[in-house]
Amino acid sequence: MSTLTSTNVIRRSVQLSIAAALLVTASVSAQADEISISNTVAALEQNMTQASQEMISNVKQELMLSLQTQIAEQVFEINSALEFASFEQPQISTTVAAENK
Repeated sequence: MSTLTSTNVIRRSVQLSIAAALLVTASVSAQADEISISNTVAALEQNMTQASQEMISNVKQELMLSLQTQIAEQVFEINSALEFASFEQPQISTTVAAENK
């Protein structure tokens, strides 16, 4: 019986050792996964922040270009209207002066 008992003890010890090894391995894997997930989340946050900053910068540039274009168009229209008005003014004056004679 002592051989059977010692075999059972050895078998039980081996099973407990395997179980402990599996638990340690699982725990290390879980910690590695947690670290990996944390690193992935941090990288995603950094990429999203960088992409957002680039998008905001692009929007600012496009807005400034749009405003500059609109201002340039309005200045051109005003200048054209002033040139047209100054071109028409002498003709009107000449016509009025000729009618008054």
